[in-house]
Amino acid sequence: MNNHDVAHWGHSLKYLKWDDKKTLTASQKLISRTVHEWYDAKHPAVSHEELKMVNGLTIDHCPICGSAEIIKYGCYKDGTHCYKCLSCNHKFSPLTNTIFYDRKIPISEWIEYLLYLFEFHSITTAARDNRNATSTGRYWLFKVFAVLKEIQNDVVLEGDVYIDEMYFSVIKEKVVEKDGKKLRGISRNKIGVAAGYDNHRHIVLIVENTSKPSIRSTWKALGTHIKPGSTLIHDGDNSHSVLISRLNLIEKKYTTSETKGLDDKDNPLDPINNLHSLAKKYMRAHGGYDRDNLQDWMNLISFILSEPDDRYEKVDRFIKLAIVSPQKVKYRDVMGNKVVK
Repeated sequence: MNNHDVAHWGHSLKYLKWDDKKTLTASQKLISRTVHEWYDAKHPAVSHEELKMVNGLTIDHCPICGSAEIIKYGCYKDGTHCYKCLSCNHKFSPLTNTIFYDRKIPISEWIEYLLYLFEFHSITTAARDNRNATSTGRYWLFKVFAVLKEIQNDVVLEGDVYIDEMYFSVIKEKVVEKDGKKLRGISRNKIGVAAGYDNHRHIVLIVENTSKPSIRSTWKALGTHIKPGSTLIHDGDNSHSVLISRLNLIEKKYTTSETKGLDDKDNPLDPINNLHSLAKKYMRAHGGYDRDNLQDWMNLISFILSEPDDRYEKVDRFIKLAIVSPQKVKYRDVMGNKVVK
């Protein structure tokens, strides 16, 4: 496989390199017809149901300037309602300033993409199976990040609250060595994430931007995410003491020496250990992720692992969030040299 082949591997299957040829072999015709049938099946026109949903959205202000002085102004070519703002004179659709604005692809195509994303598939796999360019899958991921940017802000753990830290490796270019060897254990080669889980299926995952938890970093990460008076179940790390004292928490401490070798069913820290396992499994499926976006990934994982369990309900929840979220993500702003697999 030469460099040209590698450069185009995984790109959109809308066109084949021999489509413009006047004469094709029998096998080329078969391949071409099959591929185009696949593509057409994956890229339908905007459906009646989607148009009805979009046009049924309540529009009470201008998404550009915020004015309530708006009027209906006909329809766009695809049947989507057009509005005009009498204050700033801009025309807009119900989807202006959302991640679906200027869509060349129907919102319905997001459904399969989101199902893949929520089921631990890589971006490359999702794009290939959905007959999209890999770059489209990467671009859409940044749109997902934008919608979920504040998804954890109001999450408050209560009742039985489990907390612990988990760690992700820095990129190879930033690995710190001593005497030619990588630092072992918790070191500057690790990025710490404060993880919290309660018996109501609420999840918090906050990047601490430190390689080792401290009283300051733990309070900053979790101080607003735990209800005072709750029961804190943890491994006894000293940094957790600030949460116990300031939030008047009941403490249940199980040190590593106490839980080492226990079966999961017997381990009192199993709920938080399971959260760690699932989060790391998800990140392994996206091994080329940019560490600068680690909090965005944690927001996504929190959304995926929280209720509802039904994947279609989760897709429905995301689409509703995206429609009401003023997030216009431009391709050139996020796709510079980003690498997402």
